[in-house]
Amino acid sequence: MFYGTSEFKLLEAGVKLTQMQQNLHLNNIANLETPGYKAKSLSFRDVLEEASNGKSKITGIEANVVQDDSLSLRPDGNNVDYEAESLALYKTYVQHTMLLEKIKEQFSNYGYVLNSSMK
Repeated sequence: MFYGTSEFKLLEAGVKLTQMQQNLHLNNIANLETPGYKAKSLSFRDVLEEASNGKSKITGIEANVVQDDSLSLRPDGNNVDYEAESLALYKTYVQHTMLLEKIKEQFSNYGYVLNSSMK
């Protein structure tokens, strides 16, 4: 069965992590006018790459929130770039949707196999 396999766990972790990333992008955009606010992102790509290469197992969501401490050109010290955040939000949305579609496809395949075996 697909549920509980390492492939499913990897897809599930990807869905959770992209959802967390989307929330951070939305939070960054919401704080666009907050003086001194520093943009934040998640650092999880290395964890997913290691798991997908079989170097480690995903047992839980391991992601670190990273604050962008780069200098701001704005006088209020806020370093949120609206265009960059919007683009990153869209890219994360596409990744999230693709992961969900892959999970849906896998469950659909198992449903087909189960229905075929019952005939």
